[in-house]
Amino acid sequence: MIQLLTFDLDNTLWETESVVQAAEKILLNWLDQQAPLFTRNLDSDARRALRQQVLAMDPELRHRVTDLRIAVLRHGLLQAGHPEAEAEALALQGFAVFLDARHAVELFPHAESLLAELSKHYALATISNGNADVRRLGLDKYFQAIVSADEVGISKPAPEPFMAALERVGVEPGNALHIGDHPSDDVHGARSVGMASLWFNRLNAPWPEELSPADGEVKCLSEIQPWLKANGGKS
Repeated sequence: MIQLLTFDLDNTLWETESVVQAAEKILLNWLDQQAPLFTRNLDSDARRALRQQVLAMDPELRHRVTDLRIAVLRHGLLQAGHPEAEAEALALQGFAVFLDARHAVELFPHAESLLAELSKHYALATISNGNADVRRLGLDKYFQAIVSADEVGISKPAPEPFMAALERVGVEPGNALHIGDHPSDDVHGARSVGMASLWFNRLNAPWPEELSPADGEVKCLSEIQPWLKANGGKS
């Protein structure tokens, strides 16, 4: 019997790409005002190269998106000519600006009503590779555990984020279902620890042939409760 439902966040409860792009523009405008050497001395090609330069120095940062963004900012500010202490302070301030804008998400239709109803019947948890935080959005009241790759130190599809959610709620993998949009990170990752999986395929994408299919598929969040009911769930 399913006791725990775990949710991916980005592109599962809200659309992400346009929000992140807008947040990056807001950050660049802030840097232009507060750290003009950054935009003056680094053109768009140089700014795009910063991420790979930082990952070449510390590949493990790819699992921790918050630390990676701060490190990229710091590296760029240093390259642009800011002294080290100033670059450190500006990187932290700039990341705070980005993070505020990154939380300007619009929930998909039915998202909050779904969480409110499901939380009456199941334990809920989040498992995310991103740095969106449901606590900033007032959604944490629905979740018993909030797990991020930033905190665990490794991203999905590695088993650690899934196991962290299971352990915090105290549920065995066979009694848990993960819901997410990414065939590998979400579906394959959940399957690797023995959890069931439900693919949120909002864009009607084809399933990757190289991966075993999910236990189910929905195209709208409103379909999750009927799917659970039809597959032995409690709602």
